[in-house]
Amino acid sequence: MGVSEDDDNVLAPPFPEEVAAGVRRGDPDAVGAVYVFLADRLLGYLIARVKDRATAEDILEATFVELLQKGHTIRGGAAAMKVWLFRAAQFNVIDHVRKQQRRPEDLIDDPAAVDVADDRRGPEEVAESTDLARMVRTAMGQLSAEQRAVLLLRYVSELSAAEVAAVLGKTNGAVRSLQHRGERALARALGAAWQAAPSGGSPTSSDGED
Repeated sequence: MGVSEDDDNVLAPPFPEEVAAGVRRGDPDAVGAVYVFLADRLLGYLIARVKDRATAEDILEATFVELLQKGHTIRGGAAAMKVWLFRAAQFNVIDHVRKQQRRPEDLIDDPAAVDVADDRRGPEEVAESTDLARMVRTAMGQLSAEQRAVLLLRYVSELSAAEVAAVLGKTNGAVRSLQHRGERALARALGAAWQAAPSGGSPTSSDGED
């Protein structure tokens, strides 16, 4: 997924600096260019933080409107703008869940609701994918809120450790520690869930198969 120890100190420009300059001028086309570069990563993170895709898309839209309105206040180039965008999304998520009287770390209830339909998969493959997603969601629920945030930003949004640190207001060392502890805890939780699944670890297999 492009995540490694080598990028721990990287704040790489995610788009050309002229695009960042356009955003600071309030150019809607420049904001649109940023959307093309970052919307997918940001949406994946938002889906993992709220209840459904529609809500995540609403927050995504609101965050880019905010970028259009406040882009002139951002200090720094494209790398700083990327961090600003993820921080704004993070605050918008927190504001949303507070209004809904939900915990900020809530994950989606039904991962199948955000799956992209794939006609090439048969019913058994779809069921196994859904069960595995549910298993991962349950395991993620056993992590701390900070561990979840770090892993989602690192692996879903593919941010560097330095970028995650800037988004969450932490040091690189703290992010690395949270990532490593979260990875170990997730592996333990998934291992236990896999062993507890029917027929020796397959979440969808059953006794009596031909």
